[in-house]
Amino acid sequence: MLCVAIRIAQRMGIHNESSNTRRTALEAEMRRRLWWSLILFDNRICEMFDCKTASLTPTWDCKIPHNVDDFEMRPEMKAPPRIHEQPTEAVFVVVRSELGNFVRHSAFHLNSINPALNKIAEDIRQAPVPKGGEVIALEKAMENKYFALCNPENPLQFMTVWTARGCLAKNRLLDHYARYSKTSAQQTDTQRNAAISHALRMLECDTKLMTSSLTRGYHWFLHFHFPFPAYIHILQDLKKRPAEDYAEKAWDVMSDNYETRFMNVKLDARPMFIVFSRIVLQAWEAREALSRHEDKPPETPRIVSDIRNKVMQMRTDFPQNSNKEQQNPAVGYIQ
Repeated sequence: MLCVAIRIAQRMGIHNESSNTRRTALEAEMRRRLWWSLILFDNRICEMFDCKTASLTPTWDCKIPHNVDDFEMRPEMKAPPRIHEQPTEAVFVVVRSELGNFVRHSAFHLNSINPALNKIAEDIRQAPVPKGGEVIALEKAMENKYFALCNPENPLQFMTVWTARGCLAKNRLLDHYARYSKTSAQQTDTQRNAAISHALRMLECDTKLMTSSLTRGYHWFLHFHFPFPAYIHILQDLKKRPAEDYAEKAWDVMSDNYETRFMNVKLDARPMFIVFSRIVLQAWEAREALSRHEDKPPETPRIVSDIRNKVMQMRTDFPQNSNKEQQNPAVGYIQ
């Protein structure tokens, strides 16, 4: 259905800014918001199923929505209202669209889906990449343009700031992958630690959102954006480097986020939890193996204690599956 909706939108020409400008101000703005909502939703679906998106690319030119209040848009208007510098009712839509617009022109994104599109993005961008990288430059611009003006006591603006900061951390992690995943050179500890800091930042932003009373009305959105890549990156690194300086902080950050996401999980939602728990326990087993010769064993993180309790409960409640797992560890667990 989503693919059909995108094809219909393209047939209507809402991805084409020259087509939008021929409409009234209200209709043009509605077309922009609709197009960006479809494209960002499609991109998220592709991320969840590990597919290469064909939509978030530089091959179309629909502008991002305007930063204006909804009540300013009226059917009889011939010209759009003045775009505000202060946050409006559309700030969440505007910021998400601006982040998406950055991603669809960024080298780290295009190299992963179709490197040939980089030439199109370069022609559109024209300006050289700022010192320190594209993502860092975007982060500074977003902080000054939007975040500094947002009211942290306003639910929508709070949601905007921390969702965007988490997204920026994710983009920095993806940029790291693009820089080092295909090179034969060994990463330095400094480079690895930088990637870990991005993953931890993702979890911290998510925890901030999940624990705030301001975001209760937006949990449907947050559940759709579980920061699984951050967990995977941190846990895989902890499995290889269990005693690094950041390890204790990493377990605390994961425990805080886990308590907001999984503490009250129902055991009938087993597949996702089984995969997740296996990865967590393997990482902690590496730390325990390292500490066997230490006088004082490390304190078990909250996330590990709760997962072990849940696994024991699941084996009691579903003994037939436990037998299968003992016969074939690949059943129900990721290796």
